Amino acid sequence: MQEVLMIIGLFLIVFITGADSFIISPLLPAIENDFSISIGSAALSITVYALCYALGSPIFGPLGDRFNRKSLLKIGILVFLVGSFLCALANNIYSFYVFRAIAGLGAALTLPNIWAIIGSYFNGKRLNTVMGIVMSGLSLSIAVGVPLGTTLSQISDWHMAFWGSGLITLIAFTVLLVVVPSMPVVNTKSSAYFTSFKHLAHAPKAIHALLINFVWMFGFYSIYTFLGTFITQTFHLNTGQTGYVFIAYGLSNFVASFFGGWVTTRLGAKKSVILNGILSVAFVLGLSIFQQTLIFTILFLILLALVQGFGVTALTTYIVNIVPKNRSTVMSFNSSFLYLGLTFGSMIGGFVYPRYGFIGVGICAAVALALAVVLTQQISKKRTDEL
Repeated sequence: MQEVLMIIGLFLIVFITGADSFIISPLLPAIENDFSISIGSAALSITVYALCYALGSPIFGPLGDRFNRKSLLKIGILVFLVGSFLCALANNIYSFYVFRAIAGLGAALTLPNIWAIIGSYFNGKRLNTVMGIVMSGLSLSIAVGVPLGTTLSQISDWHMAFWGSGLITLIAFTVLLVVVPSMPVVNTKSSAYFTSFKHLAHAPKAIHALLINFVWMFGFYSIYTFLGTFITQTFHLNTGQTGYVFIAYGLSNFVASFFGGWVTTRLGAKKSVILNGILSVAFVLGLSIFQQTLIFTILFLILLALVQGFGVTALTTYIVNIVPKNRSTVMSFNSSFLYLGLTFGSMIGGFVYPRYGFIGVGICAAVALALAVVLTQQISKKRTDEL
């Protein structure tokens, strides 16, 4: 029963931090209009959040290898909570950037320790299963959190989405205090902080695997960031209706992530990453080419969601075991590389989309995902352990 409650608690935390990240995409047109700025400037709020996460995660992550991880989770989610409520109060784009930065730093302290707790508490097939279940919280945040946020935005304005996010974060924090067990100090030595970096640097294939994550996420977020804007402009939907389109993606990705551990166990992480990476390239191109028909857009979104769910779960499960003694450090860098991918994906997309449209960002995404597949194939040639 304790394990079940623990999984539920971690799932809720991942759900709400995921919702806060993903909800921005369909809100960009509303933020653009409210602050009278360009879509590129509005998208910069995603870049700021991601950059603060990417820079903060490697700094905060090793703390989880030295201090109680539950305590760090509490601090992280409180910072995230403050950032969410401040975003709801933002009255100009510059204050919004600052408040998104605060939320990003809170998430940077929270999520790496969640993955590290899972890696420490579970092992073998159980680890694959639990990793898939908890990661599915990100997918459910798209299916439920994004439409909920856009509905609140449609009822009032986009600020309501962040009031809702803050309220759910407060509930998740309460659950966290009850269901997540206290995690003992891993290493109390003062030198442990820097030793964690050293272990990671000398780990076989570590940087290579993290680079795969970066390239993969660059491809995914370069197209996801502007998905809401594309749907709104192409099919003339309002903010609430655009959010409902994300339900198809979110539910499909939730199913794939939930059962991703099962697929990883049977296919192996390497085969799962390669197969789903190749399929991602095909579905991203399909989404870009058949962009004028709503039914095809939804169809390719569903297919893309499925292969992304399976592939990312397999990649994360592999990375969490690269350096078992320093999982917080490893997962902090994993999160950092993920959000660096988001940072550069949204940044490059902000340049490409206004000039070349959705097909332009689609081609960028397909190239990046294809590169991730090539890197995954190359990693097996440096054999010291098995992907």
